[in-house]
Amino acid sequence: MNQPVLSSTPPAAEPAAKAHVIVLGNEKGGSGKTTTCMHIIVSLLRLGFTVGSIDIDSRQRSLSRYLENRRQTMLKEGVALPQPQHMVIQKSPFNIVQEAEEDERDRFTKALARAVSANDFVIIDSPGSDTHLSRVAHAYADLVITPINDSFVDLDVLATVDGQTMKIIKPSIYSEMVWEQKLQRAKRDGGSIEWIVMRNRLSNIDAKNKRFMTQVTGDLSRRIGFRVAPGFSERVIFREMFLQGLTVLDIMETGGNASLSLSHIAARQEVRDLLKMLKIPALDERIYKSRTDAEKAAEEEKAAEVAESAKSAAPPLESPVVQSAVANANNPVTAPVLPEKELAEAAS
Repeated sequence: MNQPVLSSTPPAAEPAAKAHVIVLGNEKGGSGKTTTCMHIIVSLLRLGFTVGSIDIDSRQRSLSRYLENRRQTMLKEGVALPQPQHMVIQKSPFNIVQEAEEDERDRFTKALARAVSANDFVIIDSPGSDTHLSRVAHAYADLVITPINDSFVDLDVLATVDGQTMKIIKPSIYSEMVWEQKLQRAKRDGGSIEWIVMRNRLSNIDAKNKRFMTQVTGDLSRRIGFRVAPGFSERVIFREMFLQGLTVLDIMETGGNASLSLSHIAARQEVRDLLKMLKIPALDERIYKSRTDAEKAAEEEKAAEVAESAKSAAPPLESPVVQSAVANANNPVTAPVLPEKELAEAAS
């Protein structure tokens, strides 16, 4: 068996002058941060971008273990899979709080500088708790993605909500922390931080809980200042590949048509929908260029249907009198007032 290439990341066609920094953050565990993080990383790699990844949860190390499992799969199966340039930031060994925080900030900013200078994107996975490293990472983000399970238990990480009226009482500690880091970023370099809340484990059933969650997250997005994105549904496929270090995108690329199911296809579409919601110009351009022939054909067919529908719905404008009336209809000064009989004769 041939020794696999440990990194097959294709070079970016147009290297970015400054990497786009994305932080996956939520102070509650089990929301899908690492799964989302890994799928974004692999998506970007397979689109031809260079990617750096940083794990600041040195205790749990979920992302680091995911990537180690991926390396083991490459060695055992003899396959080449795209890999990010990965780093782990250790918790400071110092006991004095001020010294520990200064040490962690120094090590993080140095690691981030290396990652930013060498990659198009830097993806940071954070712990499910409030730590100094997490706050520092948020302050250096261009985009924060907060996955939450679609339940009011997880919504509590964003705000306190009145259970009777569904009214927002106040933002949560995490929301206040994100806002504080936005201010820190503005003071440091004048930059801004976008914030996306991603609703994971969405049910396909139109349940009462789902409608309430839609209402409250919509209200919160306007009050606190984030965009809401549909996330990953309750699919076993997103979690079952952790031990192999794989994602649904790896399966779609290398698994062959025989091993694919409707669940694989639906899961890949959820990943694509998330990428589009990020609204990053360089990413949107690469997604557009990477469309398959089938996807292009489907888009053209859809556009043709829309054009045909618009054409059939448009009223005939053969008569010059009617054309003039329609062209000036929005101008109360010049719009001609045609008697009903004259208009009927002109139209016929």
